Amino acid sequence: MSDVQIRDGLARQRTEMANERTLLAYIRTALGFSIVGIPAIWWSEQSGMQGLGFLALAAGLVCLAVGLWRFRVMKAVIAATDSMVPAASRERDRSGPA
Repeated sequence: MSDVQIRDGLARQRTEMANERTLLAYIRTALGFSIVGIPAIWWSEQSGMQGLGFLALAAGLVCLAVGLWRFRVMKAVIAATDSMVPAASRERDRSGPA
């Protein structure tokens, strides 16, 4: 295995892990909205606060949906570019080390 192949493999792994970290950030944000929304609905007797609670829950669900959608799209992009090798890398492999 050449240095270029090792470098490209490690770059792909870093990209996949960054995509997973971004998904976890979306999940954390969605949980934060839910943590705020549920008590506002259950314990608040004011209709305005309950409305804000429902809004927070809806924002959490939207955030989760967007995060999952983005994760799947980026995962497909990463998989699609996995087979693509830049022409410069191929030329370096053929010519040998500099």
